[in-house]
Amino acid sequence: MAIPGADRFLNCVLNRSKKDIILKILVLLLIVLGTPIYMLNGIVGYQLDTEFDLSQYFNVVLFMCVVAAYVMYSIVKSLVRHKERDIEWMSALIDYASYFGGDTQKLSDIRDDLQGLVTRNYQRGAFILFVAISVAVVIQAVLDMLWLIQFEQLGILEVFDMAFIFVILSTICLIVHDRISMIDVLQYRFTLVFSKMMNDEDHHLDPMPKIVWRSKPLRHMFLMMATLGFYSIPYALWTVHQMNLHIKRQWTYERAALEWMARRDGAVAVEKLETVSRKGVLHNLKRVI
Repeated sequence: MAIPGADRFLNCVLNRSKKDIILKILVLLLIVLGTPIYMLNGIVGYQLDTEFDLSQYFNVVLFMCVVAAYVMYSIVKSLVRHKERDIEWMSALIDYASYFGGDTQKLSDIRDDLQGLVTRNYQRGAFILFVAISVAVVIQAVLDMLWLIQFEQLGILEVFDMAFIFVILSTICLIVHDRISMIDVLQYRFTLVFSKMMNDEDHHLDPMPKIVWRSKPLRHMFLMMATLGFYSIPYALWTVHQMNLHIKRQWTYERAALEWMARRDGAVAVEKLETVSRKGVLHNLKRVI
């Protein structure tokens, strides 16, 4: 495509795998649910066998805390990276509309609203939380190995660790669900304005539909209390499902937008230019954090 905005949008689509992360629901289900099932088996075993090892149960709880912390970091990281791609995505379409002399002020305003919705600090905070939880788990495990934790204290620590993880997981999922729903609304508004501006009698592009419902904190808080925190597990899986649904629906819109651009501008082929990517441990570490 010879139009700069179209080339920029095409490049954004071709490189979307570097930003959009589709989290596998089945994998998360096996990991997240595996630990509670093992714990439930331990509780049943305690009722049937008086020689139940509470220390082993404690180690399972610690393992669950690390897994949950990593899941939380992965969810937040996916949200941040997707938002960054959306900014480039919107900027490309704004350039495309500007090339044809359209008034892009409304489009720019919507993009600016999205800019401050999610920042890199979300990912940094989730990473720090993951590290902090991992360190706390290691300390507790070492103290348990050195027999510095009394048998009576194990039960208290188990309840505290599980309650902490459930509350943090539910809180993060509430925030992520709220943000992805707001991103979904902003993208709908953006594509609606873009379609009204650029559509003509011969070329029509439908806006990206809204599919993510806004979260209701009070309802989730009630379910958390009613299920003693275990509701945070299916809610985390539901949040991931909503993110995946939004991303895949956006991919569908991108395909339609590229076909619309090709018909409108008479594009017949795509030429891919190879570029040299930066490498290095420090650069990669910075990108991860």
